[in-house]
Amino acid sequence: THRVCGAAPLTRHLEVETYTWQALPPALRPATRAQLADGIAAELAVARDMLTDLGLKELP
Repeated sequence: THRVCGAAPLTRHLEVETYTWQALPPALRPATRAQLADGIAAELAVARDMLTDLGLKELP
């Protein structure tokens, strides 16, 4: 397991690789820009939730 601790951040950069949409079956791929934006937003939300579950705090 990994442990996240300390008062000072180790990095100020976070990169989230979003899903390769072309790998999805055609019926599941976003058909519009809005659907693509919603899919990317959902992936970012999962990353945020995973980090806060580890004890990181969201900035206001």
